[in-house]
Amino acid sequence: MDRTIVCSKVLMHMMDIEHHSVHYSEGFVELNPTSLEYYDKKLEKLFYHPNLKEISLGNFASIVLRAKQMFEGDAEYLEHSRIITKEWFDIASLIQDMPNSNLLFIQCRVDGMDHMAIIKLNYKVAPCMVEDADENGHKIMRISQRQSVPSKAQNVEEAIVINVETNQVYIVEKRFMIDGKMGYYLNDQYLKGQPLMTDKEKIKVMNKAIQKVDDAYQVNPLESTCLVKQALTECMVENKDVKPIEIASKIFEKDYGAQEECVEMMKDLGVSEDDVVIVNDSIEKMAKCKIITDTDMEIVMSVEDYLNEVNIRKILAEDGSYTLILEHIRDLVVK
Repeated sequence: MDRTIVCSKVLMHMMDIEHHSVHYSEGFVELNPTSLEYYDKKLEKLFYHPNLKEISLGNFASIVLRAKQMFEGDAEYLEHSRIITKEWFDIASLIQDMPNSNLLFIQCRVDGMDHMAIIKLNYKVAPCMVEDADENGHKIMRISQRQSVPSKAQNVEEAIVINVETNQVYIVEKRFMIDGKMGYYLNDQYLKGQPLMTDKEKIKVMNKAIQKVDDAYQVNPLESTCLVKQALTECMVENKDVKPIEIASKIFEKDYGAQEECVEMMKDLGVSEDDVVIVNDSIEKMAKCKIITDTDMEIVMSVEDYLNEVNIRKILAEDGSYTLILEHIRDLVVK
């Protein structure tokens, strides 16, 4: 499902971890076609991020109140962005191998609702050749390290998003070395919210529940995965809400017992009736399925052809084995 994302105001502060200092901007970033292209791309990377997850903080959480006040005027925007930057910096500066970064505060509208997006752009370090002079004054080339902010095409690694109308908070986290082991810090040490399931996790729960119930009830033998892809593709093409519970119910509509068990299993695992998810896979990817046999054969074909047995037939033998017959093949390419 496509989202309408409009960037309206950008402010940037720099967290210099290397020199343990924060450099605050005095004004807003000039939005011209070139800079807007960068920020629009970053917002797109953020709002379509597969690991963007919601956390429960409550209406009176500090980050929520500050984000709401930033919409009241430029002075409030500057004041509260500085406070958030300092709070984030105080925690980030204590973590091993934390890179320097720019903190973007982007006021935007997503599907007609006001959001404050806070994106942490971690500097990337790459080797480069620089010209220097030796003790005799002769020119030499040496390898140095150059720091640069991520390009517009690179994924967002860390971010906080606040919907200032619904007070919902979402985050993208990156793992760092903390107390001798890899772990997350953004929510655990700064926001301290209760993590909710991501859309990706809800789809994963749906797929597992459907597969498990179909294995037991045999409502759609060898077809449940393709039926899920077909249902998801239909929602994406028709721009309809993707509701995991609704999809599961439709797949088991021929067997009430299987339907009820699948729905209850999904609810027990945290997926509710009202949940609407965003599918990040492309329609082209969802339209394909892969058949894998226990003899290490793989066949890739369209979901529709597989479900309708177009150019493929499955014959079940008495011993429980299958014979696959592929038809109307004009040419073969071996890779």
